[in-house]
Amino acid sequence: MAKLSPNTHLSGSVLPAFMGYSPFKTPQEVLAEAMAARDGIEPDPIDSLQIAIGNATEDVILARGLRMIGLDPDRIYNHENGTAAKKHPALDLWYSDDGLIKVDEPLTIRHQPEQGINVMTESGQIDLSGLGVLEAKFTTVFERADDPPLYRGPIQLQAGMMCHDANFGVLITCYGARKLVVHIFPPHETTRAAITNAVHEFERHISAGTFPEPKSADEAAIAFSEPAEDDTICLPEGVIPAIDSYLTAKRVIDEYTREKMAAELEIMRYLANSTKGEVYHPDLGTTYKVRWPVRHSKAKPAVCCPNCTYELHPAKPESSARQKTISIKEEQH
Repeated sequence: MAKLSPNTHLSGSVLPAFMGYSPFKTPQEVLAEAMAARDGIEPDPIDSLQIAIGNATEDVILARGLRMIGLDPDRIYNHENGTAAKKHPALDLWYSDDGLIKVDEPLTIRHQPEQGINVMTESGQIDLSGLGVLEAKFTTVFERADDPPLYRGPIQLQAGMMCHDANFGVLITCYGARKLVVHIFPPHETTRAAITNAVHEFERHISAGTFPEPKSADEAAIAFSEPAEDDTICLPEGVIPAIDSYLTAKRVIDEYTREKMAAELEIMRYLANSTKGEVYHPDLGTTYKVRWPVRHSKAKPAVCCPNCTYELHPAKPESSARQKTISIKEEQH
């Protein structure tokens, strides 16, 4: 479902990013967007084909996923018919559900990964009854052994169970329009406690206009995004060890980079016009396999204007060029 929650507070969709689990957005960016929203500046809508396809196929994903575990998709409904997000009764946390379902007759589901059914309990079994929260995800990536990542459903689903006081959550992921995988979660107390702490931390930063301590250069650039160009400050002596470490590391990197380049050139001289070479190191019992490949480019025809004979890009002949780097593989005996 499209995001219905306010951009001024945490919601299930941005919660994983604020908690540091998303590879696509930093906690500082989440806070910066919320602060801007409080000033009346809403973020630009996300123009993503993958998200659009996910929204368009949401009903199909939910229906087919529920049938896999023996639930009737006709029982799906939305909070207030999908017109508003659900707020947590005690926290400044919102959740826009893809669907809700009530199970009147208890249903036991067992872990069957070969059938695409994954029960996220230690026993590999869960008894479904009462209210459940549904999440549909569409992704173009291939399924991996450690799926689902925390940012693609699990954190969001726990937030949804908290907001709705639900007994279970069902995450249904469609991989490239070819495969459905179902993960069923019970409420997870450790995760719920972490979510509660994150909401309190978020609201503290929002109220004070501050950001959490950055853990990377990218996060620092967001946290300190309003530099005074001509302002020079006196740094405290406490920064000197960090400066010394930075300069020492830079000198070491520069020295080893020069050493690496000189060694690479020497190896190229030994290979000459050969693309492969091997040498046995008797002391280590290791064979070094050296590769200096050639990159081949196919011929490309000229690109012409579709309405005239003007040549937009000239034709390119087939070509070959020696790569500028080598690779070395070690094989133990």
